[in-house]
Amino acid sequence: HRDRAYVDTPLPILSGQTLSAIHMVMIYISPKCTNPKIGDKVLEVGAGSGYNAAMFAEMVAPEASSNPGHVYASEIIPELAEFAKTNIDKTGYSESVTVLQSDGGLGYPEEAPYDIISVAAASKRVPPPLLKQLKIGGILVLPLGRMFYQELVLIKRESEDEYAEKKMGGVAFVPLTGKYG
Repeated sequence: HRDRAYVDTPLPILSGQTLSAIHMVMIYISPKCTNPKIGDKVLEVGAGSGYNAAMFAEMVAPEASSNPGHVYASEIIPELAEFAKTNIDKTGYSESVTVLQSDGGLGYPEEAPYDIISVAAASKRVPPPLLKQLKIGGILVLPLGRMFYQELVLIKRESEDEYAEKKMGGVAFVPLTGKYG
């Protein structure tokens, strides 16, 4: 699919999954959405090819940073987790990205809390473990809704038990699998 590398459309990868359209990746890492900063700790749910994790790594752990952040990229499909890890290793991001083969809807409590939790698969509801693993002041972004149409929702954790929600517009993502899929 190299001939379509710069086409702004979802691209097929492995296991019937897709790489998000480039404009969606840019929305996720934009100041109006997650606004990643150097030093942030990010949990990405749905590692896919590893591309989104690499983009977050560019923002939170740039080369020669004195306080680099880290990206934990979770992928439930074993073949895709291996694909993402291979791509991360080949492109030099392995110091700032850890690829996990796990159910991302459960989060990754071992490294919580997170400044940013980015979900690249649609769910009918927000997985409660992700809310619990979000740092106060942190941002969770995910597509909420049914197959073929969802609303991109940004959730900011205001306090221990208060969250503010903002709808960012209509999107279409592959479904989240696992316990909260």
